[in-house]
Amino acid sequence: MALALSGTSNGSLNNLSLSGNTATIVDTGKAGTIVQVVQGTTSTEVAITGTTYTDTGLTASITPTSSSNKVLIFVNQPFNSARDVVDHGFGMKLLRGSTEILIPTRVTSTAAPLSFFFDNSNNDWGHINLSYLDSPSTTSSTTYKTQARPYFDSSNGVIRLQRGSSSVVYDQNPTSTIILMEVVA
Repeated sequence: MALALSGTSNGSLNNLSLSGNTATIVDTGKAGTIVQVVQGTTSTEVAITGTTYTDTGLTASITPTSSSNKVLIFVNQPFNSARDVVDHGFGMKLLRGSTEILIPTRVTSTAAPLSFFFDNSNNDWGHINLSYLDSPSTTSSTTYKTQARPYFDSSNGVIRLQRGSSSVVYDQNPTSTIILMEVVA
C-alpha cells in the first residue's frame, strides 16, 4: 500500500501515527486480525486443599482497543493432583475479573465441577490446557485468571499448581502461562 505524507508535524489520525515524518499504519478493520498479545506467567507453587475455588496465581490483563473485539485466551498450567487414597482430581475455572467464563462440567447434578479425575492412583502430574474466545465488550483493562479446587478434600486431597518435582521426568521449576490475544471481530 502506498502512503503519501505531506507536512512536517507530529500527530495521529485514526489508526495512523505520525512522528518525525514516519508513519505507522495498523489495520484494525479486518476481521480476525490480531491487534495485541499479552502474556502472564508464574512459577510460584500454589497448593489448594479446600473445596472452595481459589486463585492459582496465574493472571494477565489486557486493554481491548475496541469494545466489539474478542479476546482469545490460551492457558497452560502444570499440576499435581494427590490424595491419600485412590480417586482424586480437580476442577479449574477461567475468569474475567470475577465473572466465570469457562466452567468445568459436572459428572452429576450434585457433584463438584470436574476438569480431571484419576481413579487408579493417588498422585498424578500433568499440564492442563484451556482455550476460550471471550467477548469482554469493553475498552477498559480486563484481567483474566484461573481458579482451582480439589475434587475431594477428604483424605488430604490437594491440587498443586506450578509444583516442581525431584523426579527427572518432571520440571524442576514449572512455569504456567496465560496468553491473551485481542482479535478484531
